[in-house]
Amino acid sequence: MVLDLRMGDVLRLRRKHPCGGFDWDVVRIGLDIGLCCRKCQRRVLLDRPTLHRRIAEVVERGEPLDPAIERALWGDDGDGESP
Repeated sequence: MVLDLRMGDVLRLRRKHPCGGFDWDVVRIGLDIGLCCRKCQRRVLLDRPTLHRRIAEVVERGEPLDPAIERALWGDDGDGESP
């Protein structure tokens, strides 16, 4: 399953950070995903499989990319048909 993340997403992880926070902002997307704790501003990098296992829920979605970029990445232009 592909992990559909956007810059600005807010993720809730299964276990709390040592500062007591559960929610993280997505600040980098690539081979690794960069997260920033919303409570203490600590930054971490997690590989995609590890992050996929640790996500409890997506609390808030970030702004979508340009529609052309979305189509290139995910292959759907919103009409239910693939290009």
